[in-house]
Order: sequence, then structure tokens, then C-alpha cells
Amino acid sequence: MRVRPYGERGYLLDPLTDSERFSIARASALNPPEAFGECVIGAENVLLLFTRPVMSPVVAEWLQQLQGQPLDVSQVSRGVEVPVVYDGPDLADVAEQTGLSVAAVIELHTAPVYRVRMMGFAPGFPYLDGLDPRLHLDRKASPRNRIEPGAVAIGGSHAGIYSVASPGGWHLLGRTDLPLFRPENARGAECDPTAIFSLAAGDTVKFIAI
Repeated sequence: MRVRPYGERGYLLDPLTDSERFSIARASALNPPEAFGECVIGAENVLLLFTRPVMSPVVAEWLQQLQGQPLDVSQVSRGVEVPVVYDGPDLADVAEQTGLSVAAVIELHTAPVYRVRMMGFAPGFPYLDGLDPRLHLDRKASPRNRIEPGAVAIGGSHAGIYSVASPGGWHLLGRTDLPLFRPENARGAECDPTAIFSLAAGDTVKFIAI
């Protein structure tokens, strides 16, 4: 693992396995290092941000304490079922591109239990690991100017759910009424992130066709 300064108040840790990423994030919540501010989970790394500049030996000592303490991801994750109406504008096109029927696309999309690898792109947007390889498609050559919140989509090797209205180039399979981002609940410095975001890195997701 490399520990590299990231600006004046941060350290980037990489490369990390899934277990290491989630273990560090969990440890930062339960037993944070000195002057800890925030932990941000990336695809293969973790960013530790502090409330003031902290010397690297402080971070190194804290990480040393975590060694030999493997963490079962299931202990720190939630399982979330996402109801989906499969009527997306790209559903038929995805079926044609993959050589599958529409029913088969829906079956393949709902079969896995996905893992939130990281959050990004927009507040509350989950990058989901576990998409069946038969549904791996390049992102659209011409992105849409606006995609509504709740759009359930696939792009590359990931599945995802649009959390806010935004441009996007993923293939839209359907829609859900599950709110992923609730900024109205962000009141005060000590607000609960789970009241604002329906998903977090490490959570599992199961799509349910309705």
C-alpha cells in the first residue's frame, strides 16, 4: 500500500483490495486517527481527509494498528432492494445490441446481487459491480442532455442509478421511485449520511422487476 500526501490535509491510500477499502473506511468511523475529517472510498483506493495538516507518521501508525484485523464486508454494509419498472428508452436497443430478447435482458439485469463499488459522478450515484458480462456495452456515443432521477442504467461493466437530473451516456433500462439523494435532510454538521444517501460504498443492491 502506498500512502501519498493529497493536498495539505489529505492522504491517498492505494492500491487496495475491496476488503482493505471497506476495513479502512469502517475503522475511520469507529476508531478514527487524530484530527480525522472524512474518508472517501474510490474504485481501488481510499482518501483520508483531516481537519488540519497531519504528519505522515500519524497516519502510518494508525494503519499499522489495523493490520491483522480483516473485516467481513457484510458487517458494515446494507442490503437494499430496488424496485424497477423496466420501460427504459434503451431497453429494446440493448436487447438488439446483445442479441438477447427484452425479457432476457431484464432477467440478466435482475439476477445478480450487486455491490456498490464507489459513489461518484453525481451526489448519490452508485457504481455497481456484478453486471452480467453479456450486458457489458460501451457508453452511448451521444450522451443525453438530461436524464431524470431514478433512471436505472448500464454502462461499460457497471450498473447504476441516476440520482439527480443530469446529462449522461449510459443505456437506460428502466426507472425506480427509490430516492437516492435527499439533500433536504442535510441539516446541521452532525446529520446522518444514511438520511441523505440511500446507498454507500459496500452496500449490496438487488433489482426487483415490478
